[in-house]
Amino acid sequence: MGIFYTHIDIAFNLLMILLVVVVLFREIKHIPWKLWQEPGVFSAWCASLIVLTLVWRMRVHVQADMHLHLLGVAMLALMFGRTLASFGAALAVIAYTGEYGGLWLNLGTNIMLLGIFPCFLSDLILGKTQQYLPQHMFVYLFGNGFFGAFFVNAATGLFAITTHCLLLPANPVSSDAFAYMLLLAWGEAFLVGFLITIFVVYKPAWVFTFDDQIYLRGK
Repeated sequence: MGIFYTHIDIAFNLLMILLVVVVLFREIKHIPWKLWQEPGVFSAWCASLIVLTLVWRMRVHVQADMHLHLLGVAMLALMFGRTLASFGAALAVIAYTGEYGGLWLNLGTNIMLLGIFPCFLSDLILGKTQQYLPQHMFVYLFGNGFFGAFFVNAATGLFAITTHCLLLPANPVSSDAFAYMLLLAWGEAFLVGFLITIFVVYKPAWVFTFDDQIYLRGK
């Protein structure tokens, strides 16, 4: 859903690059080094970035430089938290741009669309569910793993398509793209809910946002 192959305004691109650099620089101090150093976690994070890049390539063409595909970042944010997911998605965008011949000037815009925006939105939803909903394992799995993932994917898709329309008015997007994107987001929400449940049970070290002290202690 990024804009990889169409030239957009240079000033806007430079602004996005600057904004992305500032955000990622501020996120460095929030990296959970202790959790990241647990056995197997770094390898899982690296593998997730490879999978993310490949998932973006499995896409459905809509029109020139407009494709629909699974997003994957909601899953990444639930597994490794906002900070590592933001850096991971940024690296995936860089890898995708280099591997598939994207425009390097669009890097900032694509990192914002496919990385920073969904990661921060997922973190916001996680915080609100912890604040306003019962602290229970099933609230986490359904509230964040399913409904939260759907909201993140749908909001990111709408944001990406709207950005495409605003930055490339000469290439208007069909209204059907919004409907198909929401259907895709709904399907991905089931997948995220299924996978996050498996990881919480069998690989809890990979799910940074699931805290035993919050969701299991005393239940």
